[in-house]
Amino acid sequence: MSTQAVLPPVLVPRKSSHDRIGTALKQHGFGVIHAAVTRIVTLPDAEKLHEEATWQADWLVVTSANTVRMLPPDRLTRAREGGMRVAAVGRATARALAGLGVKADLVPQTQSGAGLVDAWSEEGARVLLPVSQLAAPTVPEGLAAKGCHVNRVDAYTSEALEELPEVVVQAWPALAAVVVTSSSVARALTHLTEQAGLAWTRQQPIAIGGPTAATLAELGYPAAAVAAAPTPEGILTATLGVIHD
Repeated sequence: MSTQAVLPPVLVPRKSSHDRIGTALKQHGFGVIHAAVTRIVTLPDAEKLHEEATWQADWLVVTSANTVRMLPPDRLTRAREGGMRVAAVGRATARALAGLGVKADLVPQTQSGAGLVDAWSEEGARVLLPVSQLAAPTVPEGLAAKGCHVNRVDAYTSEALEELPEVVVQAWPALAAVVVTSSSVARALTHLTEQAGLAWTRQQPIAIGGPTAATLAELGYPAAAVAAAPTPEGILTATLGVIHD
């Protein structure tokens, strides 16, 4: 019986629990190193999400799975019962909402903030938009340009850990690729690897999308590949293209 070749190790800088990107890479034969390099910090404005007045909106727009964790389930349930509709930026965010028993009414075909704005058709809607403080203005500005009244709530932020996890330090020389899943992860990796005295030599950055690729370029580490879609399949295809080149 033939065995699947083991491909070079890849860093996926997030927790391993239920990580679909890591699973896709492993199933194809890659060794995968999982280790988060950022932490989520709740901001004072998150308290607004517990206030009934905040939920007086026609739509809830959710742009990341991290945001879903900030939503009070009781407020969300009551808002849905009152007719609020829900938009998710992509399938991963829609799955996170489904974990709360909420089916997204809108998931754009192009899974990005710009794709959500392009897919939006309801002018003049009242929109509740809880996001990271680091979130780009693409969605609020795009919806506002379509006549929507957007209530942006900066509920949390993402910050780098104090130091690079030891498992990453040890594995770094052998890594063939690093999956970069957001601009905040790009900044954290850059800071932490420089702090640890680690050079990017054979480690190829794989960006989950255009905005992340742009951040990597600004930081001086241009992406070797950009996933065609922010999905496990998109990341796998991009990684294979880099490894096989």
